[in-house]
Amino acid sequence: MDYETLGKTGGISATPGTPQWALAIKLKLQSVLKKSIVANGEQLKAWRELMKQPAAYQQLLDEHGKPFNSYEELCRAEPPYGLGCESKEIEELISGLESTKTEKVEIQEDPVKDLGNPSNYFHKFSKLVETCSENEVLNASKIGEILDYAHSTAQLWRKRWEHLGWLEQSKSRGRGFYQITESGKVAVKNWLEQQPEGKLSKELWVVVPKNPQKAAEKLIKSFKVEDLREIYKLIGESFGQESTVFYEDIE
Repeated sequence: MDYETLGKTGGISATPGTPQWALAIKLKLQSVLKKSIVANGEQLKAWRELMKQPAAYQQLLDEHGKPFNSYEELCRAEPPYGLGCESKEIEELISGLESTKTEKVEIQEDPVKDLGNPSNYFHKFSKLVETCSENEVLNASKIGEILDYAHSTAQLWRKRWEHLGWLEQSKSRGRGFYQITESGKVAVKNWLEQQPEGKLSKELWVVVPKNPQKAAEKLIKSFKVEDLREIYKLIGESFGQESTVFYEDIE
Protein backbone atom coordinates (compact mmCIF):
# COMPACT_ATOMS: atom_id res chain seq x y z
CA MET A 1 0.00 0.00 0.00
CA ASP A 2 1.49 3.31 -1.12
CA TYR A 3 1.58 5.51 2.00
CA GLU A 4 2.26 8.69 0.01
CA THR A 5 -0.69 8.04 -2.30
CA LEU A 6 -3.22 6.99 0.30
CA GLY A 7 -2.13 9.56 2.86
CA LYS A 8 -2.49 9.65 6.63
CA THR A 9 -6.02 9.74 7.96
CA GLY A 10 -7.34 12.12 10.56
CA GLY A 11 -10.86 12.35 11.93
CA ILE A 12 -14.02 13.79 10.45
CA SER A 13 -13.61 16.64 12.95
CA ALA A 14 -10.26 17.49 11.30
CA THR A 15 -10.10 20.66 9.22
CA PRO A 16 -12.38 20.26 6.19
CA GLY A 17 -10.60 20.50 2.86
CA THR A 18 -7.49 18.72 4.14
CA PRO A 19 -6.40 15.28 2.85
CA GLN A 20 -6.68 13.87 6.39
CA TRP A 21 -10.32 14.96 6.64
CA ALA A 22 -11.24 13.69 3.17
CA LEU A 23 -9.55 10.35 3.82
CA ALA A 24 -11.44 9.96 7.11
CA ILE A 25 -14.75 10.36 5.28
CA LYS A 26 -13.69 7.91 2.57
CA LEU A 27 -12.75 5.32 5.20
CA LYS A 28 -16.18 5.73 6.83
CA LEU A 29 -17.87 5.07 3.49
CA GLN A 30 -15.60 2.10 2.75
CA SER A 31 -16.34 0.60 6.17
CA VAL A 32 -20.10 0.88 5.65
CA LEU A 33 -19.85 -0.72 2.20
CA LYS A 34 -17.76 -3.57 3.65
CA LYS A 35 -20.23 -3.81 6.54
CA SER A 36 -17.35 -3.26 8.97
CA ILE A 37 -19.36 -0.61 10.79
CA VAL A 38 -23.07 0.08 11.16
CA ALA A 39 -24.47 3.47 10.16
CA ASN A 40 -27.98 4.84 9.88
CA GLY A 41 -29.34 6.42 6.72
CA GLU A 42 -28.79 9.97 7.96
CA GLN A 43 -25.12 9.36 8.80
CA LEU A 44 -24.39 7.67 5.49
CA LYS A 45 -26.23 10.40 3.57
CA ALA A 46 -24.21 13.11 5.34
CA TRP A 47 -20.89 11.35 4.63
CA ARG A 48 -21.96 10.90 1.01
CA GLU A 49 -22.83 14.59 0.67
CA LEU A 50 -19.49 15.68 2.14
CA MET A 51 -17.63 13.26 -0.14
CA LYS A 52 -19.40 14.78 -3.17
CA GLN A 53 -17.88 18.19 -2.40
CA PRO A 54 -14.82 19.04 -4.57
CA ALA A 55 -13.05 20.02 -1.33
CA ALA A 56 -13.21 16.31 -0.41
CA TYR A 57 -12.73 14.12 -3.49
CA GLN A 58 -10.07 16.39 -5.02
CA GLN A 59 -7.91 15.81 -1.92
CA LEU A 60 -7.80 12.05 -2.60
CA LEU A 61 -5.49 10.33 -5.06
CA ASP A 62 -6.12 7.42 -7.41
CA GLU A 63 -3.77 4.49 -7.99
CA HIS A 64 -1.66 6.65 -10.30
CA GLY A 65 -1.22 9.34 -7.67
CA LYS A 66 -3.55 11.81 -9.40
CA PRO A 67 -6.50 13.62 -7.74
CA PHE A 68 -9.96 12.32 -8.55
CA ASN A 69 -11.90 14.48 -11.00
CA SER A 70 -15.35 13.65 -9.67
CA TYR A 71 -17.25 11.87 -6.92
CA GLU A 72 -18.40 9.22 -9.42
CA GLU A 73 -14.78 8.53 -10.40
CA LEU A 74 -13.89 8.05 -6.74
CA CYS A 75 -16.79 5.62 -6.30
CA ARG A 76 -15.74 3.46 -9.26
CA ALA A 77 -12.06 3.24 -8.27
CA GLU A 78 -11.14 -0.01 -6.55
CA PRO A 79 -10.21 0.03 -2.83
CA PRO A 80 -8.09 1.15 -1.12
CA TYR A 81 -8.08 4.16 -3.47
CA GLY A 82 -11.80 4.39 -4.12
CA LEU A 83 -15.06 2.87 -2.93
CA GLY A 84 -15.25 0.07 -5.49
CA CYS A 85 -18.89 0.62 -6.47
CA GLU A 86 -21.21 2.72 -8.59
CA SER A 87 -22.61 5.84 -6.93
CA LYS A 88 -26.14 4.46 -7.36
CA GLU A 89 -25.24 1.53 -5.09
CA ILE A 90 -24.64 3.99 -2.24
CA GLU A 91 -28.02 5.60 -2.98
CA GLU A 92 -29.68 2.17 -2.80
CA LEU A 93 -27.93 1.45 0.51
CA ILE A 94 -29.14 4.78 1.93
CA SER A 95 -32.71 4.01 0.83
CA GLY A 96 -32.50 0.58 2.46
CA LEU A 97 -31.25 2.02 5.75
CA GLU A 98 -33.94 4.71 5.77
CA SER A 99 -36.67 2.14 5.21
CA THR A 100 -35.65 0.33 8.40
CA LYS A 101 -37.93 1.61 11.14
CA THR A 102 -36.01 2.19 14.36
CA GLU A 103 -36.79 4.28 17.40
CA LYS A 104 -34.01 6.51 18.63
CA VAL A 105 -33.66 9.22 21.24
CA GLU A 106 -32.36 12.62 20.19
CA ILE A 107 -30.02 14.24 22.73
CA GLN A 108 -28.30 17.58 22.77
CA GLU A 109 -24.54 17.25 22.31
CA ASP A 110 -21.77 19.59 23.25
CA PRO A 111 -21.47 22.19 20.42
CA VAL A 112 -17.74 21.53 19.98
CA LYS A 113 -18.32 17.77 19.71
CA ASP A 114 -21.00 18.53 17.10
CA LEU A 115 -18.18 19.63 14.80
CA GLY A 116 -17.41 15.97 14.16
CA ASN A 117 -20.98 15.08 13.25
CA PRO A 118 -21.25 15.26 9.44
CA SER A 119 -25.00 15.96 9.39
CA ASN A 120 -24.41 19.10 11.48
CA TYR A 121 -22.29 20.63 8.70
CA PHE A 122 -25.50 20.90 6.66
CA HIS A 123 -28.06 21.35 9.44
CA LYS A 124 -26.34 24.34 11.01
CA PHE A 125 -25.29 25.90 7.71
CA SER A 126 -28.92 25.69 6.55
CA LYS A 127 -29.77 28.05 9.44
CA LEU A 128 -27.37 30.63 8.02
CA VAL A 129 -28.83 30.30 4.52
CA GLU A 130 -32.37 30.58 5.89
CA THR A 131 -31.64 33.51 8.22
CA CYS A 132 -29.39 35.66 6.05
CA SER A 133 -30.60 37.85 3.21
CA GLU A 134 -29.05 37.70 -0.25
CA ASN A 135 -25.33 38.61 -0.16
CA GLU A 136 -25.51 39.49 3.55
CA VAL A 137 -22.10 39.93 5.16
CA LEU A 138 -21.29 37.64 8.09
CA ASN A 139 -18.64 37.43 10.77
CA ALA A 140 -18.08 35.04 13.68
CA SER A 141 -20.24 37.20 15.98
CA LYS A 142 -23.18 37.04 13.56
CA ILE A 143 -22.77 33.28 13.14
CA GLY A 144 -22.69 32.89 16.92
CA GLU A 145 -25.89 34.93 17.21
CA ILE A 146 -27.70 32.77 14.64
CA LEU A 147 -26.52 29.46 16.11
CA ASP A 148 -26.65 30.68 19.73
CA TYR A 149 -22.99 29.73 20.24
CA ALA A 150 -20.07 31.44 21.93
CA HIS A 151 -17.69 33.38 19.68
CA SER A 152 -14.96 30.72 19.84
CA THR A 153 -17.31 27.92 18.78
CA ALA A 154 -18.81 30.05 16.02
CA GLN A 155 -15.28 30.72 14.78
CA LEU A 156 -14.64 26.97 14.50
CA TRP A 157 -17.79 26.50 12.40
CA ARG A 158 -16.84 29.47 10.24
CA LYS A 159 -13.42 27.95 9.49
CA ARG A 160 -14.92 24.59 8.52
CA TRP A 161 -17.47 26.13 6.17
CA GLU A 162 -14.80 28.33 4.61
CA HIS A 163 -12.59 25.29 3.95
CA LEU A 164 -15.55 23.57 2.29
CA GLY A 165 -16.02 26.57 0.03
CA TRP A 166 -19.43 27.42 1.51
CA LEU A 167 -18.19 30.76 2.85
CA GLU A 168 -15.77 33.19 1.23
CA GLN A 169 -14.24 36.45 2.35
CA SER A 170 -16.36 39.49 1.59
CA LYS A 171 -14.86 41.65 -1.13
CA SER A 172 -16.68 44.73 0.15
CA ARG A 173 -15.84 44.40 3.88
CA GLY A 174 -12.48 42.63 3.80
CA ARG A 175 -10.78 40.48 6.42
CA GLY A 176 -12.99 38.94 9.10
CA PHE A 177 -16.19 39.25 7.06
CA TYR A 178 -17.68 36.53 4.87
CA GLN A 179 -20.48 35.76 2.43
CA ILE A 180 -22.32 32.55 1.61
CA THR A 181 -21.17 31.14 -1.72
CA GLU A 182 -23.36 29.69 -4.46
CA SER A 183 -21.79 26.25 -3.89
CA GLY A 184 -22.76 26.52 -0.21
CA LYS A 185 -26.36 27.30 -1.15
CA VAL A 186 -26.45 24.39 -3.61
CA ALA A 187 -24.96 21.97 -1.06
CA VAL A 188 -27.62 22.90 1.53
CA LYS A 189 -30.42 22.85 -1.06
CA ASN A 190 -29.46 19.31 -2.14
CA TRP A 191 -29.26 18.15 1.47
CA LEU A 192 -32.59 19.69 2.46
CA GLU A 193 -34.33 18.06 -0.51
CA GLN A 194 -33.23 14.66 0.78
CA GLN A 195 -34.53 15.16 4.32
CA PRO A 196 -37.89 13.62 5.36
CA GLU A 197 -40.69 16.18 5.12
CA GLY A 198 -41.19 18.11 8.34
CA LYS A 199 -38.03 16.79 9.99
CA LEU A 200 -36.30 20.16 10.06
CA SER A 201 -39.41 22.24 10.71
CA LYS A 202 -38.68 22.64 14.42
CA GLU A 203 -35.83 22.50 16.91
CA LEU A 204 -35.56 19.70 19.43
CA TRP A 205 -34.15 22.03 22.08
CA VAL A 206 -33.69 25.70 22.90
CA VAL A 207 -31.01 27.17 25.18
CA VAL A 208 -32.77 29.63 27.52
CA PRO A 209 -30.81 32.24 29.56
CA LYS A 210 -31.35 32.40 33.33
CA ASN A 211 -32.25 36.08 33.13
CA PRO A 212 -36.11 36.18 32.97
CA GLN A 213 -36.26 39.03 30.44
CA LYS A 214 -33.69 37.45 28.11
CA ALA A 215 -35.37 34.05 28.54
CA ALA A 216 -38.68 35.57 27.45
CA GLU A 217 -37.03 37.22 24.44
CA LYS A 218 -35.45 33.91 23.41
CA LEU A 219 -38.77 32.04 23.72
CA ILE A 220 -40.59 34.69 21.68
CA LYS A 221 -37.91 34.45 19.00
CA SER A 222 -37.89 30.63 18.96
CA PHE A 223 -41.60 29.71 19.05
CA LYS A 224 -44.74 30.49 17.11
CA VAL A 225 -47.57 32.41 18.81
CA GLU A 226 -49.74 29.31 19.28
CA ASP A 227 -46.80 27.44 20.84
CA LEU A 228 -46.14 30.31 23.23
CA ARG A 229 -49.77 30.30 24.30
CA GLU A 230 -49.51 26.57 25.05
CA ILE A 231 -46.31 27.13 27.05
CA TYR A 232 -48.00 29.95 28.98
CA LYS A 233 -50.97 27.69 29.74
CA LEU A 234 -48.79 24.78 30.88
CA ILE A 235 -46.66 27.00 33.13
CA GLY A 236 -49.81 28.49 34.67
CA GLU A 237 -51.25 25.05 35.33
CA SER A 238 -47.94 23.94 36.85
CA PHE A 239 -47.90 26.91 39.23
CA GLY A 240 -51.51 26.22 40.17
CA GLN A 241 -50.71 22.61 41.05
CA GLU A 242 -47.53 23.36 42.97
CA SER A 243 -48.43 26.62 44.74
CA THR A 244 -50.06 24.89 47.74
CA VAL A 245 -47.04 22.63 48.30
CA PHE A 246 -44.70 25.58 47.83
CA TYR A 247 -46.35 27.72 50.55
CA GLU A 248 -46.57 24.74 52.92
CA ASP A 249 -42.80 24.28 52.61
CA ILE A 250 -42.24 27.96 53.46
CA GLU A 251 -44.41 27.70 56.57
